[in-house]
Amino acid sequence: MAEPTPAQGMPTPDQVLQMMQGKMGDTLPEWPAQLKDQAPDLLLSTAMLSKGSVARAESTIPLKYRHLMAVSAALARRQPACARSQARMAMAEGATADEVMDAVRIARHLIAVGVIDAAAPILADLDAARG
Repeated sequence: MAEPTPAQGMPTPDQVLQMMQGKMGDTLPEWPAQLKDQAPDLLLSTAMLSKGSVARAESTIPLKYRHLMAVSAALARRQPACARSQARMAMAEGATADEVMDAVRIARHLIAVGVIDAAAPILADLDAARG
């Protein structure tokens, strides 16, 4: 895929990488730079997904809360660098340390409940084995 030009209204892969570095700082994983060189179209499409979700200007949810939601989602997906960068961005938007910790607590709870939910067939087998 040819690299889009700014005249087409799309940022270049270099611009996307610079934006990510500016927002994520030392929490930026290696893959954006790798994609910039190996698959710039994939880097651009990933950036557009972010623009349409967490960064969506039309959202009725305040940005700090969108970042806090992203903290919980990233933790649930076991993505510590993403969770850390989202926490930093939430705090830059006014979230408190207590609010970030609440997002961590919520993620932990939902992950723990997910384990119990996944164990439901085992629990049914145990009930059946008990008679």
